[in-house]
Amino acid sequence: MPAQDVVVAAQVSALRRYLWWANVATVAALASGILVAWAGGRLAMRILAATSPASAQGRLTEAEANVGFPTIEGSVALLFFGGLPAGFAAAFIYVLLRRWLPAGRWAGPVLGVLLLLVFGASVEPFRADNIDFAIVGPGWLSVALFSALAVLHGAVVAAVAGAFSGRLPLPSRQNWKYYLPLLAAVLFVPAGVVLGIGALVVMVWAQLAAVLRARRLRADRGTRVVRPPDVARRGGTVDWAGRGILGVAAVTALPLFVTAVTSIVSR
Repeated sequence: MPAQDVVVAAQVSALRRYLWWANVATVAALASGILVAWAGGRLAMRILAATSPASAQGRLTEAEANVGFPTIEGSVALLFFGGLPAGFAAAFIYVLLRRWLPAGRWAGPVLGVLLLLVFGASVEPFRADNIDFAIVGPGWLSVALFSALAVLHGAVVAAVAGAFSGRLPLPSRQNWKYYLPLLAAVLFVPAGVVLGIGALVVMVWAQLAAVLRARRLRADRGTRVVRPPDVARRGGTVDWAGRGILGVAAVTALPLFVTAVTSIVSR
């Protein structure tokens, strides 16, 4: 087979696998983003509005919404600026980190705890400069509700990804309908941009890998060199390194997280 055909075949194969993973991530993102981050977040806000003192009712929140007065516009804004971004972010991170998460049913909750520790105090939901925690409360209930949502979010991402991936074939002309969820990712511009960049990276990587493989085969041709089967050993090293990095990230973020939670509870 000509070298150019080898490169094209490698790119097509890599792109099919990439689209498979992108579709799995998109379905998990939509399910978790709509059911947990959006609907669950809306429910948590209603609970906190009901448990807040009378002086909090009607006050303007950081998102310029009035406490105790839900609106359709506010729900739509929460979906596009809260639910979907959180769903896609968690799903993409899960796909990238799944190899280093615990096997089985603990993968999702651990993902949720990890995301809460690493991003909870710096991004959402426990930013120290978020004025909402000074308005609604009590603080301990806010921490409990949003922590439970984070763990549930991770669990839903992992569960949906696992269930859907077991039934999803690789893309082809015959099963294109299974990949219609990708349209949602394209219509949600930030996710579409990320997936588009990822596809370009995969294509370039597949081309480089095919070229390097062809050169190695040419270099080995005519020799009796046998390469050692060290793939398993390298894989084990990568797994331990990845889990170590995740552990270090969680431990590093823990002081800031504890400080933010303590500040919210004491308000």
